[in-house]
Amino acid sequence: MSEKLRIALFCSGGMSTSLVGSKMQKVYDQEQKNVQVDAYDFGMIDEVGDDVDVIVIAPQISWAYDQVVEAHPDKKVIKLSMQEFGSMDGQVLVNRLAEEGVE
Repeated sequence: MSEKLRIALFCSGGMSTSLVGSKMQKVYDQEQKNVQVDAYDFGMIDEVGDDVDVIVIAPQISWAYDQVVEAHPDKKVIKLSMQEFGSMDGQVLVNRLAEEGVE
């Protein structure tokens, strides 16, 4: 079995991201993918960023994208659009990450 892929979702508060993360986790679980999705407040990025494989940024903090890429050059960093995030649809988000090469 391959090593678990760890995805961290970040937003300004963490509440809506927790919901989005749990919906994404359900999709990965249904697809029997070895993926762990967790949601965090943006203030945690320095603590958590080095321990994950993929950093996903909610649209509320899209202003921080360049700074996150610079701080975590060895990580895949994905910025979600307001439409993707606002859909609150785990499948839409899993599909977006797949388009970015995250599977």
